[in-house]
Amino acid sequence: MTAFYLKFLITPTLMLAISLASKRWGTKIGGLLSGLPVTSALVMLFLSLEQGPGFALQAVPGALAGLAAVQATYLFYYRVTRRLPAFPACIAALVVYAASAALMSHLHLVALSVGVTLALLSLIILVTSRQVAPADAKVVQLPRWVIPLRMLTATLLLLAITASAEWLGPVASGLLAPIPVIAWPLAVFAHVQGGHHELGAIVRGNAIGAVGVLGFYLAVNATIAQWGTLPAIAAAVVLAVVATFALARLLDRR
Repeated sequence: MTAFYLKFLITPTLMLAISLASKRWGTKIGGLLSGLPVTSALVMLFLSLEQGPGFALQAVPGALAGLAAVQATYLFYYRVTRRLPAFPACIAALVVYAASAALMSHLHLVALSVGVTLALLSLIILVTSRQVAPADAKVVQLPRWVIPLRMLTATLLLLAITASAEWLGPVASGLLAPIPVIAWPLAVFAHVQGGHHELGAIVRGNAIGAVGVLGFYLAVNATIAQWGTLPAIAAAVVLAVVATFALARLLDRR
């Protein structure tokens, strides 16, 4: 019962903090923060607490497959929105996500998921670094209902995954863990209201953050059996944050 109340307390609080930071410091920081393993870490934490560390460990391959599918979807959406409006592009992107996730999960190869993810992240960072800000770039102002809806969606997703984990199994539960509840709505609204350049800033920041997410899952995979749930996930989150901001600083210098 304690874990149930923690889900209602921690999840919306984190969503609110990241959403307000995005609103205050812009889409670049928003993309970076939304790419951190916020939802992923919470899902893995509660899966481990409720189903056991062994269950969470078995969920890691699915989570890595899901992470690769998420990055494929971002790259697809970024490219296809040069030709399509946001709504049909969103529908097409969801199809791409479902197909990519099904394929990667079916292959069930950790090394392949890691390799595909790194290749996609490199490509995303490369293509988004070439864009030039237009002279009439808009400031993105999100509707007031977006942040509460994002908080609600993230909480419901966490509750749905953890409540159905025993029925879904570790692979499917892990596959759902990297779904970017914060970043996807942020990216679409940035695109609709600020144009393709704002979308690129979100996608680039999220790709940089996804390097940390990748490190998070690999760290959990390596340590949770030996260290236990809380130390392993805490260390993995620290690693993810350090890796993300170190990479962001390196790329900014270049």
